[in-house]
Amino acid sequence: MGHGIFGKLTGYVDEAGKGVPDQRSREHNFKIEYSDAIKSAEAVFFFQHPSLLSFQRAMQERKKRNNVETLFGVKEIPCDNEIRGLLDTIAPDVFGDIFMKSLKLADGEGVLEGYRVLDGGVLLALDGVWYHSSKHTHCKRCLHIEKGGETTYYHTGVVGTLVMPGNHAVLPEMPEMVSNGEGEGKQDCELQAGKRWLEKHGEEYQWLKPTLLGDDLYAHQPFCEQVLKAGYSFIFTCKDTSHAWLADTVKNSEVEE
Repeated sequence: MGHGIFGKLTGYVDEAGKGVPDQRSREHNFKIEYSDAIKSAEAVFFFQHPSLLSFQRAMQERKKRNNVETLFGVKEIPCDNEIRGLLDTIAPDVFGDIFMKSLKLADGEGVLEGYRVLDGGVLLALDGVWYHSSKHTHCKRCLHIEKGGETTYYHTGVVGTLVMPGNHAVLPEMPEMVSNGEGEGKQDCELQAGKRWLEKHGEEYQWLKPTLLGDDLYAHQPFCEQVLKAGYSFIFTCKDTSHAWLADTVKNSEVEE
């Protein structure tokens, strides 16, 4: 990745973080700024290190400078709990534009040419991703499952990702959170989140000529109709157990030689 491209990508994150209202009360420690927490979170994924703080502080002691400072412009490195505490107050949609800007940048650099298939379109995989799970820690928006007399609380989101067979590099798109609302008796689900994703982002991704990929969950007539209405194609898995009529129809339509 060229330094110019990297600088633009980190600039998108920095720009999105500006103007985020500071919701901390006077009792909180204001030593760490929101901008530093946001850029540090980006660095966690970039460096793929389990503890950003220990890694960067050790480097600071050895070389008197650290990568988070030089690459991401972080002034004060927060600890993992400080990153979580600050970012938990920010709505995910604040960072929504970053994904499209990054995709446009990748297209301008010719990156998307390696992802074009099916008459010049792209393959856009939809899938649910768990990013929190606990039998104890939970909030009012947590989903939950009961198994063996135990309750597991979790958070998940539907993530759209540009993929290409044989290419391990994927290009993520803006996710849609699967989250319970206040006062709602029925749990939110991945399929409903997939519908919301299409409603919010279907038009803005049309220029990619996407073919949606998904598992059996998405092979649902109303959702398929919504996909076609958005101008997309789709390839969804159909299990015999959940699509018995379709499986029987295909089986009985086979021509014997």
